[in-house]
Amino acid sequence: MNIEPLIIEATAKTPKIVFDPVANFFEISGRSLPENVVKTYNPVLKWIDAYIDKITTPIEINFRMDYLNSASAKMVSLILTKFEEFYQSGNKIQVNWYYFFDDDDIQSEGEIYAMLKKLPIKLIGIKDED
Repeated sequence: MNIEPLIIEATAKTPKIVFDPVANFFEISGRSLPENVVKTYNPVLKWIDAYIDKITTPIEINFRMDYLNSASAKMVSLILTKFEEFYQSGNKIQVNWYYFFDDDDIQSEGEIYAMLKKLPIKLIGIKDED
């Protein structure tokens, strides 16, 4: 399987994105409040379109968001829709949505996705290290 991993380093306003099917590691983590949400997430959507059909192993994708603005939430929804199509065509996928126990916004965002998307989304509450 010759799939280029997608690795985008985090900035103060954009999340770290790692989609590495060879290591079977898929994660979007950090803050997401980019000035240009399309520019930030377009490479992810293009990567999924290009490679998702080539992945034959079960996928586990982690969302570890500290902050998500409404434009970013729409892009995350688009990403989940693409994974939903992958899942509906018979592939195994597990989405893990991490949130800090005291972060109601990120928790409720995950709950909304879990209700709306037809794929396994597991909500995982974690303690803030601070």
